[in-house]
Amino acid sequence: MLQYSPLALLLAQVLATPAWADEQEQTHQHEDTEVILINASPLARTELNSAQPISVLSGDELREKQAHTLGETLAKEPGINATHFARVASSPIIRGLDGPRVKITQNGLDTADVSRGSPDHAVTTETSVAQQVEILRGPATLLYGSGAIGGVVNVVDERIAQASVGGTRGFFGGNLASVDDLRDFSAGMSTDVGATVWHFDGFTRSSDDYQVPEFTNEDDERVSTIENSFVDATGGTIGTSYLFDKGYAGLSYSRLEQSYGIPGHHHDEHETELENDHGNEAEALPYADLEQDRVQLHAGFSNPFEGIEKLEIRYGYTDYQHQEMENSSPSTTFTNNQHELRITANHHLTGNWYGAIGYHGFSQQQQAFGEEAYTPPSETDRHGFFWLAETQAQELNWQTGIRYERVSIDAPTLALGTPSYEFEPFSASFGVSYQWQPGVRLNANFSHAQRAPSANELFANGEHLATQTYELGLGYALHEEAEHVYAVEANDRRPLLEKSNTLDLGAHIESGDNHLHINLFANRIDNYVYESFTPINSVDLVVADDHGHDDEVGHEPEAEAEHDHEEGLPVIQYTQRDVLLFGYEINGRWQLDKQWRLTAFSDYTRAYTTDNQENLPRLPAQRIGADVTYNQGNWETQLGYIWYSQQSRTAVYESATPSYGLLNAQFNWFPQAGTDYNLSLYLKAENLTDKLGYVHTSFLKDTAPVAGRNFSIGLRGEF
Repeated sequence: MLQYSPLALLLAQVLATPAWADEQEQTHQHEDTEVILINASPLARTELNSAQPISVLSGDELREKQAHTLGETLAKEPGINATHFARVASSPIIRGLDGPRVKITQNGLDTADVSRGSPDHAVTTETSVAQQVEILRGPATLLYGSGAIGGVVNVVDERIAQASVGGTRGFFGGNLASVDDLRDFSAGMSTDVGATVWHFDGFTRSSDDYQVPEFTNEDDERVSTIENSFVDATGGTIGTSYLFDKGYAGLSYSRLEQSYGIPGHHHDEHETELENDHGNEAEALPYADLEQDRVQLHAGFSNPFEGIEKLEIRYGYTDYQHQEMENSSPSTTFTNNQHELRITANHHLTGNWYGAIGYHGFSQQQQAFGEEAYTPPSETDRHGFFWLAETQAQELNWQTGIRYERVSIDAPTLALGTPSYEFEPFSASFGVSYQWQPGVRLNANFSHAQRAPSANELFANGEHLATQTYELGLGYALHEEAEHVYAVEANDRRPLLEKSNTLDLGAHIESGDNHLHINLFANRIDNYVYESFTPINSVDLVVADDHGHDDEVGHEPEAEAEHDHEEGLPVIQYTQRDVLLFGYEINGRWQLDKQWRLTAFSDYTRAYTTDNQENLPRLPAQRIGADVTYNQGNWETQLGYIWYSQQSRTAVYESATPSYGLLNAQFNWFPQAGTDYNLSLYLKAENLTDKLGYVHTSFLKDTAPVAGRNFSIGLRGEF
């Protein structure tokens, strides 16, 4: 769970910080207060006065929780869960929403991978070299567009400096773990060279198949290792900035290479079994081979024009590719070429009102070809215009904003169905933060957000073996022609915009070093797009090909009613329904005395369709967790427990998931506390009781449970 420093301020990165924000910051600070800057919004906000729930994971806490995937790194934060694709490709879930509804960014720009379309596709951010991870819960569409209707996770690093670092500074760190034989090392540095600042960082990581308590898998086998869950990853970044009197301009280049197994992906049992260094059948079992090249350009100018206090430009270009390999040959290839431009201008409106106006452009070309190319090549273009405003009036802080966007999605090669769609999402929000009592601050925020369906949700039509399903997008409909024979046809109904109306209510209660955060939310989404399981099997389908001819997916026409129904995959159909989501997040910290500290959290999400209260699939279970920490000088020890409740509110064709609890312990030693080196040593024991836990949010729930007992050691140093 997120642990807050005594009066930690979560400030927005100020392009031009208004005077009242500086005064308010000073009001809330003590001498030992740690000030944490946040990049996710152009206006100056603190955690206390932000109407929208915002939190930051940074420093030692980020290093202790850092995992291979972004989802696993954030999985214990209040309101955040993970898709848990066997630890190899886990993405964050915010309040029950994931995939194309959660925007993942690197320094404010989209990560430009294909992780939003499938749970087996890895997120390409790297937290081991990050400065901090920022989480915006609830709609953040005003700045980031319709893909942020559920929230934003922004990973911030120092690849492009905006100011001098004061000489040379850097970091290094490493981790070893027993449950998967993890070997992990990262390092980075920034240095001033005249009027420029140079930055270098890199990491390397390798792990084998991870171990679990023995259980019976879907094939009725007793196993204690999740086969084909290895990871090999390496990456690096170089960046440089030129500093001048009224701003900065910088450029960075990063390269990521990653190979990881795809558990649960069935393969031909007759394939040759050749072992690799990980001790599994990597030549027979499929794995992903990923490469990404990324260029970012950032520039900021102070008072460039009359009326504009700060102008910021951010541009990113990404060339992404990953291949799913079988027997050392690519069976399916996914590519993404993406350009993104964000221009933001901060200005003084009138009186105490300050605002930010901007343009956000986005162009994406995705392709998939090969055996599992279940979506056609697509092109997505977005053009958005946004305006935010904020003011402080005595105890009240008012925040508002709007965004208009045009979205065009094309599938040029598509013959069946509609090859192109255009949408015009509109979003608006209004919020207030009120200092009711000296130790009590109340927040309220209402957001209306709209989202255009993604290309995958529109055009999917094929077998997706990673999730063991056959996917059909919104552009298609099923027509029953005979028993066990269904024709896939173009859908006469045009896909609609998702329309979300979200109310957030929050309170921060503070008494000395004791803090309590409470967030309540309710989210009504009309035309919600989700994958609904059907009683149809893929062998029942007849699909027209690009020439209009019928292609029998799984059976011969003359034996339509006699084919083996067990040989196919369950068909999931993207559908649109009106849904309601609501829940809470509570977390607190109590300093019992100088040595003892207690932190605790709980979260809960409920979601169902409004017409018949049908549960949505893969909803996270309620959680309750607590940590007790004892601090003595330059060392501390911690014991914690998280309980995951049973999830019995299941969707159609979905099974219930039993409850489980994880007992964890940790020892931290800071041998050079107070020096310039800031050396830290972490010893962790996770899942001490070796509990078998199934993750309800995972497509591989019954195939890849949580890791078993794990002992790890980590070292982190700064200079």
